[in-house]
Amino acid sequence: MKGAMIYVDAGKGHYTPAKAVADSFIRKGEEAILENLFLMVGSEVWNSITKDTWRFMLHIPRLEPLLTESADTRINAFLMKKLAELERNLDAFGEWYEKEKPDFILSTNFIGGAVLPVAVEKLGIDIPVYQYLADVFDTPRIGVNNSLSRMYTASEIGIRNAIAKGQDASLLSLCSFPIQHKFEAYGTRSKEEARKELGLDNRFTVLLSMGGEGIGSISLLYKLAASGLDLQVVTIGGKSESTERNIERLRKDYPDFHLETRGFVDNVPAYLAACDIQIGKAGANSVMESIYMHRPFIVTEVLYPFGASEDFLKDYPVGWCENDVDIQEEIIRQVMIDEKLRTDIEETFRNIPIHFGADAFCDQLIEETERIRKQQ
Repeated sequence: MKGAMIYVDAGKGHYTPAKAVADSFIRKGEEAILENLFLMVGSEVWNSITKDTWRFMLHIPRLEPLLTESADTRINAFLMKKLAELERNLDAFGEWYEKEKPDFILSTNFIGGAVLPVAVEKLGIDIPVYQYLADVFDTPRIGVNNSLSRMYTASEIGIRNAIAKGQDASLLSLCSFPIQHKFEAYGTRSKEEARKELGLDNRFTVLLSMGGEGIGSISLLYKLAASGLDLQVVTIGGKSESTERNIERLRKDYPDFHLETRGFVDNVPAYLAACDIQIGKAGANSVMESIYMHRPFIVTEVLYPFGASEDFLKDYPVGWCENDVDIQEEIIRQVMIDEKLRTDIEETFRNIPIHFGADAFCDQLIEETERIRKQQ
């Protein structure tokens, strides 16, 4: 079977699950295509607009929820579907389809979930179009589309929120979270073993995930540097020019602060295994990786797509969504000194009703596609 995994170039949150599923298909001996949605429909302009808009929003995290929510309307969903009907976009999509001939399409971005069923119908292409909710606990209103063949999410909260926004319950299915295979392959290591593997000091470790763009405040690092706490901070991910300048200033101001900046790394599981707590302007993907590795986390700037995670954390308190730097520092202090808190968090991790595995999700996709074929 040949699957097309479609993402949008606006952060790693959509690309990573698409690649995890594509890699799983290939490991299983199936065929897979990993494709950028806007390039697939021949729109470099929309690809640039989407990428630049996301980067701009990262620079203004306190305003981003308001701006994004104001754009998340059914009217905009309608307009997006009309864009999919433009002749030049349909022609480009038709050429792509004739070249690739996938058996199904899976979009890990809500835009693909909105426009691709329209394109398939207009061209008379008889293949299923699925959407995977990359935000795990929610979907934007724009992403609700009852013309989809099926919508998948890894959480019960995600299902409830999709239904509340208008998604047909009969088209929703739970799936396992498509964790990257390197997490499953990493196995189990103690914190001490992982730190030795990475050349880190064996002390309380805070992992700061900067994300692909590396755009963010380092106010918390200044707080931790001034606190005198016996810890080390390790940063992974990108560094924008402004972030790099701020980190260099921090090093000069606090030369004895234990700070390791590792940049982009391909062994994220090792860094999560080595840390005691992960912090950052995280999306659902980073948080789910922390959950898989049983590491508590602080989402330091809660963006609109991740707002529903707060409902999840009320039921399963393994992390915090907290914008206030003073409270962030206090949380880290408590995790350091409170053994009962750490024990309670570990127990909660064991009871979280989320399954992990890209292979299991691939099996679902294949089974559903075969079921649809038999009904045709």
